[in-house]
Amino acid sequence: MAPAPAAGGVRAGADALPVGRVVAIRGRAAGAEVPGAVSLQPGLLRDTLVVAGAPLGELAPGTRLRVGDAALLEVEAAPAAARREGGLCSAPDGPRVPARVVAAGTIRAGDRVVVEAVRVPVEDALDLHPFRPEEIADVVREYLDAARAAGFAEVRLIHGRGRGVQRETVRRVLAGSSLVAGFADAPPERGGWGATVVRLRAAR
Repeated sequence: MAPAPAAGGVRAGADALPVGRVVAIRGRAAGAEVPGAVSLQPGLLRDTLVVAGAPLGELAPGTRLRVGDAALLEVEAAPAAARREGGLCSAPDGPRVPARVVAAGTIRAGDRVVVEAVRVPVEDALDLHPFRPEEIADVVREYLDAARAAGFAEVRLIHGRGRGVQRETVRRVLAGSSLVAGFADAPPERGGWGATVVRLRAAR
């Protein structure tokens, strides 16, 4: 089951995105590679972790990454990268993504990097393509809660056409939700039967 909604968004399970691996750790002094283990403490990530296999540039601020067994990092807003040392970068020399350490831990080159929680901004549409099929129902339920709390009267769920499997999952959740006043295929200009428009009941 996906983790509980966060303020301003909904958090999705880690399996929605690939797992990466730390290939190098560059110290804050002169950017030299650090041999052996590095202990991360809560606060701004001042070392640079070079990661292969994870789409760092696509991660929204608030996304959390588990590095190794214990360390937990949270991606910060990209503009801060120009003013700070350290952060995350895609191997071999991709753009740097600022991050902070949420939970302390010891890391070393070779450690796995798992996308543990993804912040999905609450907007009037949610694209379900990044999520695994088994996550769709939980993500839709959490999104409906967050969308109604944000004051939306109507939202759009983009599930794609395909074989209709995701569409059926979405429709099953909508049919059983007390938050939903009605739903239908989106008009052609908004995705047609590849998306569902949902009318939400007003919050009491």
